[in-house]
Amino acid sequence: MSDETSASTKRSRRSTKPEPEPEPMAEVAEVATAAEAATEPAGEPAPGPATGPADRVTVSSLHIERGGINEATADTVEVRMGGIGTLDADEVFVQWGGVGAAKAEQIGVEFGSVGAALAGELRVTQGFAGTVVARDATIEQGITRTLIAQRVTITRPSAVLVLIAAKVEGEVRPLLDWRGALVAGLAVGLVSAVAKVLRERTGR
Repeated sequence: MSDETSASTKRSRRSTKPEPEPEPMAEVAEVATAAEAATEPAGEPAPGPATGPADRVTVSSLHIERGGINEATADTVEVRMGGIGTLDADEVFVQWGGVGAAKAEQIGVEFGSVGAALAGELRVTQGFAGTVVARDATIEQGITRTLIAQRVTITRPSAVLVLIAAKVEGEVRPLLDWRGALVAGLAVGLVSAVAKVLRERTGR
């Protein structure tokens, strides 16, 4: 057998050998990209198809800067110039950002906001809190709509709409204390009942 025939036979054998199929990496990369996009700054977007906020994230430590997450569960959370819709954690710190609803042992808000909070200890510094239920609450130049706590400390002039607390330290003049809130609630209930009766009579 000539050298040319031998080389041709070797080439034909190599050409008929099936090539290995590539491993499916697209799905793993997409999941990793989505997790990175939820925690990476907006100025440095992670490559990949994920561009919007993550729906739900469960990690031990979470840091968000200029990003957003709809729902998160973590031990420690730090939000800077970002936002979280619903949060369940042990320790939370928000600076120049916002959280819709948070449940944690410790919550700190600085130049930020929290819509609703259930916490053991809450501290708001030059920020806003909507409805707060806490064991200890400290408000420093902040605005709170409804504050229910066992102990409240006001270190600087702050504004509180409704305040219900067993002990209050510092100078604060809520628009409604627990007595005023009780009277307002009764008045709203009475007006609603009268309006309902009037609507029923008018409908007849």
